[in-house]
Amino acid sequence: MTHALIVDDRPENRYLLRAVLKGHGFEASEAENGVAALARARQRMPDVVISDLLMPEMDGYALLRAWKADAVLARIPFIIYTATYTDAKDEQLARDLGADAFLVKPTEPSVFIRRLREVLALALAGTLQPRAPALAGDAALRSYNEVLVRKLEEKSAQLELRVAELAASEAHILRLSRLYAALSETNQSIVHLTDRQALFEAVCRIAVERGGFVLAWIGLLDARSGEIVPAAWCGAAEELFAGLGPFSLRGPRRAPVEYAVGEGRIHLSNDLEAAPEHASIRDILRRNDLRAGASLPLLLDGQAIGALTLYSDAKDFFDEQLMALAVEMANDVSFALMNFEREDLRRQAEAELQRANAELEQRVEARTAELAAANRELEAFAYSASHDLRAPLRSIEGFARILLEDLAERLGDEGREHLERIRHAAGRMNALIDDLLMLSMAGRQEMQPAEVDLSALAADILAELRRAVPDRRITTQVAAGCKATGDARLLRVLLQNLLENAVKYSGRQAEARIEFGCTGAGRDRVFHVRDNGAGFDPQRAKRLFEPFQRFHRAEDFEGTGIGLATSSRIVARHGGRIWAEAEPGKGAAFFFTLPTPGSGT
Repeated sequence: MTHALIVDDRPENRYLLRAVLKGHGFEASEAENGVAALARARQRMPDVVISDLLMPEMDGYALLRAWKADAVLARIPFIIYTATYTDAKDEQLARDLGADAFLVKPTEPSVFIRRLREVLALALAGTLQPRAPALAGDAALRSYNEVLVRKLEEKSAQLELRVAELAASEAHILRLSRLYAALSETNQSIVHLTDRQALFEAVCRIAVERGGFVLAWIGLLDARSGEIVPAAWCGAAEELFAGLGPFSLRGPRRAPVEYAVGEGRIHLSNDLEAAPEHASIRDILRRNDLRAGASLPLLLDGQAIGALTLYSDAKDFFDEQLMALAVEMANDVSFALMNFEREDLRRQAEAELQRANAELEQRVEARTAELAAANRELEAFAYSASHDLRAPLRSIEGFARILLEDLAERLGDEGREHLERIRHAAGRMNALIDDLLMLSMAGRQEMQPAEVDLSALAADILAELRRAVPDRRITTQVAAGCKATGDARLLRVLLQNLLENAVKYSGRQAEARIEFGCTGAGRDRVFHVRDNGAGFDPQRAKRLFEPFQRFHRAEDFEGTGIGLATSSRIVARHGGRIWAEAEPGKGAAFFFTLPTPGSGT
């Protein structure tokens, strides 16, 4: 197996070359420099040596000279494989020192192996004569020194270029870092500042003090005049503004801000002095040491309403990354403007709503006062009218009774019948007056809340109603423990009306069944009065609690149509609600809610 000695100071290079050689049937050994290579070769002679040039202790040129100076080693083919010394003069020096081949890294493996086999084939055939160095002594040293000096000069130039690149990179990183800091502080100002002018001033100050710009200013468009009016700035702006006069969209455009706002897009110039569009203001820009500038539109609803303009004292200041940060800063200011606009609209709407509410409250107060006065007048009228009506009714009923008692025989049957009708009508009118007075009282009586046992109250009322109709069969059921908080007198009127209705409308049943009870607890407690009487059409239930609403003929069931309206008013004054469920001929059920002890209502 052909043995190749690899000489290279970089382990990764030796590893790759060894892998290539082994993959093509070669045996490989390694040395990290020329000194080690001579030692390895004297321990075990290789069939070929493959050496780099740039190595510590003894480089490839020195190894080649020593190799060819050794009578034993000189017969072994020597191949140079380099990535550093690649000039024609470098190859010529290697040839002059006796190299049998000169290859430049990286060479395709197939090409490298083919060239290696060619050299070995010539050596095996005896046609590869040992190459005697064409240069020896001082001539070799001079050529070697020339190559080294040239390489040192190239390296020095490369290092200087790298230093310049690093310096530029460091300056760029510093600019990026400062602009990142400016962007962060701008976002904090947007979060904390609620005044538009304070925010504009803060953004300009941050751009100069943190972002490294020599001038930053914000201008807003006056749509009526077409001028872009400076709203805030930081830096040497006075001379610039004075020299340029007003910025306007209605004349020739000169400044970056006029292009940005007029065209609605970013205007960037990394060399203001050379930019033809700014030729008319070149002297002003130069005097203020403004070398590069970017004007970024501030947008509201997609329309440019102003611009954030940033100036640097260095040409080519803005690259892609810096522009991206500047654009983000302008976008943040646009976002803040949108929020300010929304806040202004909200405040205007709020002020308008407050004015409308104030006017509405005034109207409500006035209307409430009018209604209260009307109610007082109506109640006073009802009370007065009711009292005034009682006297003639008493006279009518009294004289009718006297006629029946004293002149009954002379009146005859027809006369007596007419007088009975008169007395009956007077009685109905008196009952109606009583109900109207009760309805009025339910609306204006001062409340005296207390705990009321509705179960005991219902049992007492039902007992009185049963005594009033001793010949009727009435079964009653009253649940125990139904208590509420309210005015005892009004709650008695409420139950009296509901239970009287239950007794009245179940009058045609062979056996009336009347129930009072409650379900639930606390705020959810519901009281009910249920009967098995005539019932009513459930579709008409909404009008049931309006005054004078009756669902049955007076001939069938007497009544004034006031009782349920009174009940509804009593429940409403206690903060509850009342409703009914029924079917014709299947009875009715009335439900209501009231504050209960311990419920917090």
